[in-house]
Amino acid sequence: MAKRVLDMLIWHPEMDVGNCQVTYSHRGVLGNIKTIPAADIKGLEGGFMIMVDGSMVPYHRIVKIECEDKLIWAKNIKQGDLDD
Repeated sequence: MAKRVLDMLIWHPEMDVGNCQVTYSHRGVLGNIKTIPAADIKGLEGGFMIMVDGSMVPYHRIVKIECEDKLIWAKNIKQGDLDD
Protein backbone atom coordinates (compact mmCIF):
# COMPACT_ATOMS: atom_id res chain seq x y z
CA MET A 1 0.00 0.00 0.00
CA ALA A 2 2.84 2.42 0.76
CA LYS A 3 4.06 2.10 -2.83
CA ARG A 4 0.67 3.17 -4.20
CA VAL A 5 0.72 6.27 -2.00
CA LEU A 6 4.30 7.08 -3.06
CA ASP A 7 3.34 6.64 -6.73
CA MET A 8 0.48 9.09 -6.24
CA LEU A 9 2.73 11.63 -4.49
CA ILE A 10 5.40 11.46 -7.15
CA TRP A 11 3.27 11.27 -10.30
CA HIS A 12 -0.03 13.03 -9.55
CA PRO A 13 0.04 16.50 -11.16
CA GLU A 14 -1.76 18.12 -8.22
CA MET A 15 0.54 16.71 -5.53
CA ASP A 16 3.69 18.51 -4.38
CA VAL A 17 6.18 15.94 -3.16
CA GLY A 18 8.21 18.81 -1.71
CA ASN A 19 5.60 19.18 1.03
CA CYS A 20 5.78 15.53 2.07
CA GLN A 21 7.95 13.35 4.25
CA VAL A 22 8.40 9.61 4.67
CA THR A 23 9.19 7.94 7.98
CA TYR A 24 10.69 4.46 7.99
CA SER A 25 12.37 1.91 10.22
CA HIS A 26 16.14 2.44 10.08
CA ARG A 27 18.39 0.43 12.36
CA GLY A 28 21.27 2.34 13.86
CA VAL A 29 19.64 5.74 14.31
CA LEU A 30 18.12 6.98 17.55
CA GLY A 31 14.80 5.22 18.06
CA ASN A 32 15.31 3.10 14.92
CA ILE A 33 13.14 5.58 12.99
CA LYS A 34 14.23 8.03 10.31
CA THR A 35 12.17 10.72 8.58
CA ILE A 36 13.24 12.08 5.20
CA PRO A 37 11.80 14.60 2.72
CA ALA A 38 9.89 12.73 0.02
CA ALA A 39 11.78 14.89 -2.49
CA ASP A 40 14.85 12.75 -1.64
CA ILE A 41 13.22 9.82 -3.43
CA LYS A 42 14.83 9.42 -6.85
CA GLY A 43 12.62 6.54 -7.97
CA LEU A 44 10.55 3.49 -7.10
CA GLU A 45 11.79 0.12 -8.31
CA GLY A 46 10.77 -3.39 -7.41
CA GLY A 47 10.30 -3.45 -3.66
CA PHE A 48 12.38 -0.35 -2.92
CA MET A 49 12.48 3.43 -2.76
CA ILE A 50 15.67 4.55 -4.48
CA MET A 51 17.09 7.60 -2.73
CA VAL A 52 19.07 10.43 -4.38
CA ASP A 53 22.18 9.27 -2.49
CA GLY A 54 21.83 5.80 -4.07
CA SER A 55 20.58 4.03 -0.96
CA MET A 56 17.58 1.72 -1.20
CA VAL A 57 14.78 1.51 1.37
CA PRO A 58 12.38 -1.45 1.19
CA TYR A 59 8.70 -0.50 1.13
CA HIS A 60 7.94 -2.79 4.07
CA ARG A 61 10.03 -0.52 6.31
CA ILE A 62 7.88 2.55 5.65
CA VAL A 63 5.98 3.48 8.80
CA LYS A 64 4.10 6.60 7.69
CA ILE A 65 3.77 9.21 4.97
CA GLU A 66 2.79 12.80 5.75
CA CYS A 67 2.10 15.84 3.59
CA GLU A 68 1.74 19.36 4.94
CA ASP A 69 1.62 17.93 8.49
CA LYS A 70 -1.31 15.66 7.59
CA LEU A 71 -1.04 11.91 7.92
CA ILE A 72 -1.59 10.42 4.45
CA TRP A 73 -0.76 6.79 5.21
CA ALA A 74 0.39 4.80 8.25
CA LYS A 75 1.43 1.20 8.67
CA ASN A 76 -0.52 -0.78 11.21
CA ILE A 77 2.23 -1.64 13.69
CA LYS A 78 2.32 -2.78 17.28
CA GLN A 79 4.39 -1.09 19.97
CA GLY A 80 7.85 -2.65 20.00
CA ASP A 81 7.84 -3.89 16.40
CA LEU A 82 10.52 -1.37 15.48
CA ASP A 83 12.85 -2.39 18.27
CA ASP A 84 13.86 -5.70 16.62
